[in-house]
Amino acid sequence: MDISGNALVVGGAGGIGQACAVVLAKEGASAVVVADLDVKAAGEVVARCIQVATNSDFRAEAVHIDVTKEDSVQGVFRRMVELYGRVDYCVNCVGIGAEGPCDIASMPLAEFQRFLNINTTGTFLVTKEASVAMRAQKLRAVSPSGAFPNRGETRGSIVNLCSAASVGTVTGILPYTTSKHAQLGLSKTSALDNAPFGIRVNAICPSWTDTPMVQRANEGIEGHADYVKAKLPIGRMAIPDEIADAVTVGHPIQGLPRTVRYITTHNSQGKSVFLSTDVGDHHKELVNKSALANIIYSTHKHPVNLNNEVDVAYARKNEPGITVKGGTVCRLIDFAPGHVSPLHRVRSIDYCVVIEGTFRLVLDSGEERLMSRGDVTVQRGTNHRWINVTGSGTLPGRILFVLQDIQDLEIAGLRIDGDLGDLGKDYVGLPGHGAGIHQDKQDEF
Repeated sequence: MDISGNALVVGGAGGIGQACAVVLAKEGASAVVVADLDVKAAGEVVARCIQVATNSDFRAEAVHIDVTKEDSVQGVFRRMVELYGRVDYCVNCVGIGAEGPCDIASMPLAEFQRFLNINTTGTFLVTKEASVAMRAQKLRAVSPSGAFPNRGETRGSIVNLCSAASVGTVTGILPYTTSKHAQLGLSKTSALDNAPFGIRVNAICPSWTDTPMVQRANEGIEGHADYVKAKLPIGRMAIPDEIADAVTVGHPIQGLPRTVRYITTHNSQGKSVFLSTDVGDHHKELVNKSALANIIYSTHKHPVNLNNEVDVAYARKNEPGITVKGGTVCRLIDFAPGHVSPLHRVRSIDYCVVIEGTFRLVLDSGEERLMSRGDVTVQRGTNHRWINVTGSGTLPGRILFVLQDIQDLEIAGLRIDGDLGDLGKDYVGLPGHGAGIHQDKQDEF
């Protein structure tokens, strides 16, 4: 997902909501509004968002909201539209959980109604007002950067935090389970209502997650902590950050952190300062979406001209092919679990550094090496393939490549050309690449 719009996180002062607000800021949102009953705690989350934000125009604020009151919910959406123009993402994380055992025969109506008011009616009001605001907005590209051009247009996205209790049940938490079942049904029907308007509504149903709400349940319900532990196949609860990853779907290769790029420059006194903080300008899905390339930087002349930021302007404007004639390309590639790249040769010298995971580097001669985190290979016009064997092929991996153009390569009197194999179709139309699989020698920027 290309996150660059304005986000509202309701219930964002703690737990999963806090994690969502922070990851949205880090993923590139232009604004994050944290709405909560506890405005002071929401303000602390805003400060954290500002620290990690990667959008140079980032703005954030904390606002008060009571999701059981219609005028309060309407006021938050009205304020966000007035200040930021639109609501692109709405994440509703408000909810209460059981803090003591309960049974249908002894459940007070007031307590049952409290759960419905916050978990169900609150979700209704937030989803309703998000739908109203988004339907009034113009359509925008799902991927404004153009990194994923086939994903169409949208007016916005709504995510409701439901629960595993939305689809199952256990004893002792009747009002919570009831409200969460209703919350999921509301989300499903809202998705159908909003689909014709280009608005997506999704529900996330996490199991036990290490949040203050679950901690209170462990303290208030005898045997609850032991029950939870016995139900966890991996031996631990999820952490809020893991749920936030699912909410934002900010990374096509799940399980890897988003890379933040920092570019420096100089002030008028010649002191080094930071020019920008972002996540890169050019992203490309490769090999049937089993890998994601992020262009960290590229140059097209040597020596590089740093005056007046001309190199920065070039790198931002021009998406490079596999290499740049007379220049360099710094490319970060994330590989899905078990990814096997096509056999390919690039007409370049490549410095390859494994950042995350373990890879088999296989050459066309049949020779191979196992490369682990921190290992480096220098590839000199090499015909090769990468195989991601991280976690025995169950986990993603990441490699940093720095490619530099080379002179024509001849072996035993024969010129060795670049041949991208099936990888070539992912670069068609970019400089240095024609309609075929071969690297075009004469094309340049």
